Amino acid sequence: MLSPTMNRQFKILAVTAAIGPLVFWGPGVIEAASGLEVFAVREVEVTGIKILTEEAVVGRLALGSFASVWGDAEVWRERIIADPMVRTVDIRRRIPSGLLIQVEERTPIALAGTPLLEAVDAEGYRLPIDPTLYRLDLPIISSKQRVPEDAVLLPEDIRALATEVEHLTATHQEFARQISTIRWHSDGVVAVRLLPLKGHDVDFIMPVHTTGVRIREGESALSHAMREAAGRPPAEVDLRFSEQVVIRRYSSSAPAPIFTAGGR
Repeated sequence: MLSPTMNRQFKILAVTAAIGPLVFWGPGVIEAASGLEVFAVREVEVTGIKILTEEAVVGRLALGSFASVWGDAEVWRERIIADPMVRTVDIRRRIPSGLLIQVEERTPIALAGTPLLEAVDAEGYRLPIDPTLYRLDLPIISSKQRVPEDAVLLPEDIRALATEVEHLTATHQEFARQISTIRWHSDGVVAVRLLPLKGHDVDFIMPVHTTGVRIREGESALSHAMREAAGRPPAEVDLRFSEQVVIRRYSSSAPAPIFTAGGR
C-alpha cells in the first residue's frame, strides 16, 4: 500500500506523463487527452463576485459529469458573459483538474424607471438586482423616454445620464452621494437635484462633465446664499456661465437670479 507521500508523488508523475505529449505534439493531442480521467474538472474557483453567487456562475458553465479542463474555454466564457450582471470574464485552466473563473461584475450606478425603478450600470445596462435583497442607495435617472420591456441596454439618453453619474462619482464622490435625481435640462446640460436641504430641493444646473473644482464653486455659492437667507436653500445653482455661479430663489412664478458669485 502506498504512503500518502508516495501516492501524491505518483499522481504528480502521472499528470506529468500525461501533459508531456501535449506539450510536444500540440493541440492535436489535446482533443484525445480531454477524455482522460486525470483532466476531469473537479474544482472551480470563482473570483471577483459580490452580487452573483459562485453557484450561479458555475451553473452557467454547464460542465456536465465528464467535462475536461481542455474543454472549449470560449464556449464557457460566452455562457457566463450571457449573464446580464457580468461585464467581463476570464477563464484559466489549473492543470490537472481545476478552473479559475475571474469575473468582473457590472456595478449599479443609478436607478432608472422602466417604468419600475431598476438598477443600471454606467453603460446603461439593465441589472437584475432584487431590491429586497440589496439596499441600493443610488441616484434616480429621470427620463420621459419609454423603455422597451425586454430591453437589456437602455435608450441613449438614459445611458448618457448613467455615464454622467459615473463621471460625478469619480469627480466629486461626496457631491454624488447627495444626488436625488438627475435629468436633462437642455442639450448638453443636466439638472442634478440634491437630497432635500432644510426640507427644500436644490437643483445644480450644469454642463455634462463639469469638473470637481467647478462643482465646489457652486457648493461655496450655495453655502453663501443659505447664510444670506437664514439657512433657506435656493431653488437653483447654475454653473453654465463662465467664471460665475448664478443662484436663483424660489418665487411664486419662475425662480429669479438674486446672487452671482465669481468663479475661478
